[in-house]
Amino acid sequence: IFQASGVALTDECLNVYLDLQSKKKYRYILYKLSDDFKEIVVDFAAPRDDSEDVKEAYDEFCGKLFAAENAGQGRYGVFDVHYQVDSRELDKVVFITWVTDSLPIKQKMLYASSNKALRAKMTGIHTEIQCNDASDLKLENVIAKCRQKSYE
Repeated sequence: IFQASGVALTDECLNVYLDLQSKKKYRYILYKLSDDFKEIVVDFAAPRDDSEDVKEAYDEFCGKLFAAENAGQGRYGVFDVHYQVDSRELDKVVFITWVTDSLPIKQKMLYASSNKALRAKMTGIHTEIQCNDASDLKLENVIAKCRQKSYE
């Protein structure tokens, strides 16, 4: 267990991420603060299905983020995005922090302060995006950020 801002990061968080990143076992992972706000835990890991459309998987991912918002909660998400740059096909891992304005102040502060510790444990993240509303989450915006980062 790794401590960050008083919030512990469970070993499962990193192990599931490594399965996504190196073994391509998952398309995306959602993390949340535990009910007592003492740990970051895995909320959901979506098995990778290469026959599945990435947009379909991303829509499901966003649906889970909106459901968390409706329940008054934030999330961290990791999504393996597939896109093109010039004629190259790329898969890049994106780290998303989902903290909307509707969250209680304590949660906003905990998600913000715990973000860097979780992120620091995850090697191979291509792009990190802070999302506060639905427009920030649009797949085309995420891919644009990935492409921009690919040219840097």
